[in-house]
Amino acid sequence: MNTLHLELRTATARQHQDLDRVVAGSLDDRHGYTRYLLGMLSLVELLAPPPAAVDARSAWTEWFDPQRQALLYQDLRGLGVLPLARGLAPLPASCWMGAHYVLEGSALGARVLLRAAERLRLRDPGVPLAFLRHHARPGDRWPRLLAELQTLDGPLREDAVRGARYAFGLVAGAMTEQESA
Repeated sequence: MNTLHLELRTATARQHQDLDRVVAGSLDDRHGYTRYLLGMLSLVELLAPPPAAVDARSAWTEWFDPQRQALLYQDLRGLGVLPLARGLAPLPASCWMGAHYVLEGSALGARVLLRAAERLRLRDPGVPLAFLRHHARPGDRWPRLLAELQTLDGPLREDAVRGARYAFGLVAGAMTEQESA
């Protein structure tokens, strides 16, 4: 395990556990699944605009995946939800990569969530799964992201940790917001 990965994991361990508790069982019904998608939408929207310094780190451009946002909107429309864009300010590039650590890490967990969503779809055939199928697809994005993160040094590492903490809080807040609505 590289050192920044360990720093990110340690710095966000509590938030990760808290978010796992919020997500646990959320795909048991349509309402919980909608909450999950809205939480993911907040993160995907945060990461949609390229950071200002992306040209300086051209390798980071491979992390842009506009299909995620389109599929989230498609699935939410399929669930009868028309979310409003949050209009979040773009993150600095190093914070953006830390937030992307959360998104790419969630793709690993999405494989388990996809199985739960497929069981939900058996009970509720109208549940759309386009985003989750796309997000859970196998690939080598996770190890490549960790390798790219390892190239950060000094204050950029601290920014990456800040970005990851912010991302976890954003998703948890969006899911909790939906839960209390």
